[in-house]
Amino acid sequence: MLLQFKCKNHRSIKDEVTFSMRASADTTHASSLISFNENLYLRCAEIYGANGSGKTSVLDALAKMALMILNSNNYQPGDPVIRAPHKLLEKSEPTEFSIIFEKNNKKYSYTFSYNEQGIINECLYYWPGQKRAKIFSRSYDKFDFGESFSKQGENCNGRLKPNKLLLSLAAKETDIKEIAEVFLFFRNDLIVYPGEPNNWLEYSVEKLQNDKNMKQVFLDFMKRIGSDIVDVRAKIEKRQLTEKEIPPVLPQFVRSQILRQPANFIDLKLIYEKFTLDVNEESEGIQRLFRFLCPLIDILYSGKIFICDEIEAHLHPTIVYEIVNTFIQNRHTNGQIIFTTHDTDLLDLDFIRRDQIWFTELKPEDRSTDLYSLAELKSVRKDENIKKGYISGKYGAIPILNTESKIFLKGLHING
Repeated sequence: MLLQFKCKNHRSIKDEVTFSMRASADTTHASSLISFNENLYLRCAEIYGANGSGKTSVLDALAKMALMILNSNNYQPGDPVIRAPHKLLEKSEPTEFSIIFEKNNKKYSYTFSYNEQGIINECLYYWPGQKRAKIFSRSYDKFDFGESFSKQGENCNGRLKPNKLLLSLAAKETDIKEIAEVFLFFRNDLIVYPGEPNNWLEYSVEKLQNDKNMKQVFLDFMKRIGSDIVDVRAKIEKRQLTEKEIPPVLPQFVRSQILRQPANFIDLKLIYEKFTLDVNEESEGIQRLFRFLCPLIDILYSGKIFICDEIEAHLHPTIVYEIVNTFIQNRHTNGQIIFTTHDTDLLDLDFIRRDQIWFTELKPEDRSTDLYSLAELKSVRKDENIKKGYISGKYGAIPILNTESKIFLKGLHING
């Protein structure tokens, strides 16, 4: 479960921004909250803002942090650490990521900063009880482990390189349970869409083929969104392609390579009352729904965190609403959903809380991203029309048509 994330100097994010899933003092929709360590946390957060204001940068920072951890051991000596700093900061200014999360009912805090030359600082803490304890800390190539982990941490001596994270190295070279849990959190619990691996359709078809419970949940969901699908017939098999199945326009060496490797063949039929359709005959929206609905159900019921940029792309607002509502109403696990969107129909305080609504705004003086929640703004009533207020620019985070824009549009002589 994600508790808090901070980021500095990444893409449009210049100064440190803080994204928190901790619930505010708001008492509305209290039954939807997650209780952990005598605190309450959110199951859902939605991020709004104008195009180019940094919505994607926030989620990309979280994805970048996870990607660095998972790939750090692949860096060779001398390889630069790839990053995307803010354009107005000096190259020497580091990028910093910091996260607090819960894994197996234990709280962890992990932070690192870096530039192109390598890792500058890195530290990992956890809470075995009420007090925080150190697992390790690192400054450049110097590091030390906490008292409980110092003996096993010796396996990392002489193995750490400037461009590698100590977390990644220690996950490979030690048997420290807490370090393994942190690494697995980034590998298994943070699910970013779209992202790698890009085999979500194969996953969905396999689940629909082999998991009766998943298939029933899927059909129930389709029924709730008004679909008249009565059944699905899913099959996936691995086999060799034949010469006739390979496009003749491909070069011979490519054709030969394809023929040597087995491929997955997907057969997915949607059964309606009066006819049957192949999934490829459906709309792009239905195809996208099939690609991630089964993984989404798995994420929900296994207590993972779904990170999605522009969740409404190719999906009807009713479907988006039902997906979000399914997470909010879930009581089986601590599954969370965090997404960017332009769908203002979700701005409804009868549906979500004020602290679940976040905004990004581009500060004009340095074109950097400011991130804040609706709960941080004063004088926002519990019965306020948030959708109307957002569209009118009351909360910021939305482009307001200025005088110059109106003159430009008038000059186009648009009629109607």
